Amino acid sequence: EADDPTLALSAIIEEVAEAVFSFPMLSDEFCATLLNEIDGYAASGLPRSRPNSMNKYGLILNEIGMEPILDDLTQRYLLLVSRLCFPIEGGAIDRHHSFVVEYEQGHDLGLDMHTDNSELPAHAPA
Repeated sequence: EADDPTLALSAIIEEVAEAVFSFPMLSDEFCATLLNEIDGYAASGLPRSRPNSMNKYGLILNEIGMEPILDDLTQRYLLLVSRLCFPIEGGAIDRHHSFVVEYEQGHDLGLDMHTDNSELPAHAPA
């Protein structure tokens, strides 16, 4: 059926390695708006927490009021992708830890081997 979001998603998701999928997710407009919010927060001088144990430079998006929009994005879109790509284990997403990291010459010089404590890590490169 033409209105089935699963069919539309199936057409744009590519498995690039075993259990690793790639697909367009965020529009240029959404990315620009998100970056504008991040830059605005950074310019405010308000405190920020490290996004994880490996990166000193970045921002936890839930801590700056973005949790509701990211909850919506997760439940409306990423959950569908999760169910499609991982039909057995991908039926639920109960929370998210959404953050951005900054990479700049001279900062965070190494990213050691690590594992994500996540059922569905989703990365949106800039």
